Amino acid sequence: MAWSIRSLAEASQAIRGAFRQHLPGTDTALKNNFVTVVTKVLAGMSQEFELRMGFVARQLFARTASLPFLLLHAADVGMQRKPASAAIGIVDGTGEPSAIYPAGIRLVSGNNTYVSRAPAQAGLTGRISISVAAEEKGAFTNRDAGGLLTLSDPGLYPSLSLNFTVGAEGLGGGADIEDIEELRGRVLFRKANPPGAGKLTDYERIVRDVPGVLKAWAFRDGLTPSFLVVFFLFEGRPNRIPTEGDRLVVQAAIDAMRLIRVNDSVVEAPTPEALNPVIANLSGDSADVRARIETAIDAVLYERARPGVAGDVFWLSRSWIAEAISSVVGEDRHELQWPLDDLPFTNGRYPVLGAVSFV
Repeated sequence: MAWSIRSLAEASQAIRGAFRQHLPGTDTALKNNFVTVVTKVLAGMSQEFELRMGFVARQLFARTASLPFLLLHAADVGMQRKPASAAIGIVDGTGEPSAIYPAGIRLVSGNNTYVSRAPAQAGLTGRISISVAAEEKGAFTNRDAGGLLTLSDPGLYPSLSLNFTVGAEGLGGGADIEDIEELRGRVLFRKANPPGAGKLTDYERIVRDVPGVLKAWAFRDGLTPSFLVVFFLFEGRPNRIPTEGDRLVVQAAIDAMRLIRVNDSVVEAPTPEALNPVIANLSGDSADVRARIETAIDAVLYERARPGVAGDVFWLSRSWIAEAISSVVGEDRHELQWPLDDLPFTNGRYPVLGAVSFV
């Protein structure tokens, strides 16, 4: 039963009734009456007490707890808030043929610095690949493939090229400290899915514990039960689709914790498939309403959609799209001309918002 907090008027009325019951002849309606003053003071104190009790009642459950108490709920099941993480990856450049360069070489991209994590040797042609990690932590340290990093101290390594190129996997895995609602979702997921010695939810939990991961879905191969694949979403990426650098970080987490009886567990990025709704006869049509509709559709896709696989097709309900549009402030009516029906997704495909057409 939810904790019910009385209004100030309700508390005051109850106290006046108690005075009349226990002190016959008193009248709390008279101005400048001692009992009237006492009633107002007690009503104010009573409401403060009930507000405090309401706050305490909300902290009893992970679903409604504020951050300090949510951290306690997480600790009770061996979880903690995911900290910010630094981007890591490979950068390519040139150096003296066959020369070995030490760890600790600094490179710069914008206001961010990256440090080589291990010694690296140049090839016979001078080509060299260096594993680097950002010195700071956060999503802002991620870099796309092909980006440029510059030597911080070229005088220390004159034989190295001044500029290095981010490898094909990009610099990934960088993430901000976990949002409170993401933590709440993980705690509720853990409570609903306790560890089960290799259940699919165990692998989903392992992936979701990696900084930056928003959601994860694990599937087994019907023909090879010892093989499983995990799809996931990553914060700060377009349509939340992870890059190869993000995938490598998450794959390492799975490899470190998977069960021995699982022959192979592969982490994959979902294959995005653009959803292009067509909306006609929109009432209250304006740029703001259109923007809110696009945001609402994107939100419902994030909340309800998942990748589909062979044997476990995901069906995107047309009614979810219509419901999202109807929930927007300023919209009174509309006609959803596409999609015409529910849409199937399989083979790792995942619906993302494309271009919304208003006709």
